[in-house]
Parts: sequence; structure tokens; C-alpha cells
Amino acid sequence: MPAVPVEPYPEPPMPVPPQPDIPPVEEPEPDRLPDEVPVPNPDENDGPPKVLSSFTGLQSGISC
Repeated sequence: MPAVPVEPYPEPPMPVPPQPDIPPVEEPEPDRLPDEVPVPNPDENDGPPKVLSSFTGLQSGISC
């Protein structure tokens, strides 16, 4: 009967050295004129739905 090869135990991974705290990168505001202040986009859900029903296209009178 052949001998089962014994594999060596894997060594534990090296501990990760502590990383220094790096503040997040902040991009500067672009230069704009006072009347070019960006207006926030309105919420899409505030208005009426653009599609009334998914079945309205089937009743458009198109026949095959």
C-alpha cells in the first residue's frame, strides 16, 4: 500500500501593518459666476407618470 504524502502545514499569513489615516480627497468648487449657481434637479417621482399604462401601445390601432 503506497504511503499518503504529508503536506506541510501552511504558515499563517503575515499581519497587516496599520495604515495611516488619510483624509478623503476634496475637490475644489469650480469657479462660477453668481448667476450660475447649480439648481438641484427635481425629484422624478414628484410629477405625474410619463407612461399611463403598459397596455396603451397595444390599442393604438396597429394591425399585423
